[in-house]
Amino acid sequence: MIVHTRWRVACSPEELWPALCDSAVELTPRCPVFYLGAPRPTACRLPDGPGDVGAARQCHSEQGVVRQRITVWEPPARLAFHMEETDLAFSRWVDRLDDRFDLVPEGSGTRITRTTTVSVRSRFAAVLYPALWVGLKSVHRFVFRNWQRTRPA
Repeated sequence: MIVHTRWRVACSPEELWPALCDSAVELTPRCPVFYLGAPRPTACRLPDGPGDVGAARQCHSEQGVVRQRITVWEPPARLAFHMEETDLAFSRWVDRLDDRFDLVPEGSGTRITRTTTVSVRSRFAAVLYPALWVGLKSVHRFVFRNWQRTRPA
């Protein structure tokens, strides 16, 4: 399953790039999906220092941590990574989770596209995919709204 979300933020890709590597997410705005159990993001960071292909990236939520490995590092245009491990509840069903951010200058701002690819290992995949799609789309929008509110105009 592939989930694409596009958003526009009123700052340059150079200004936005640090948010992909080291950001704290404010706990608002609220989203109903988080009340249903989807993990609400709180921060992402590069725990070992500077980013590059092969470097670690961690994203924290109120429910646990997703540990990732960077596979594409092209500041300020493209960042991609894959999940290595997580202690979140979905780990028992998700076989693979890859993410990619593409930042493109657009007028006086940036069009950011996040693409998440997920594969599920379960005989209940037909039931899990719609729930994962809604949860991932909500996380994408939540993070983008937060960046939009906290980035310079």
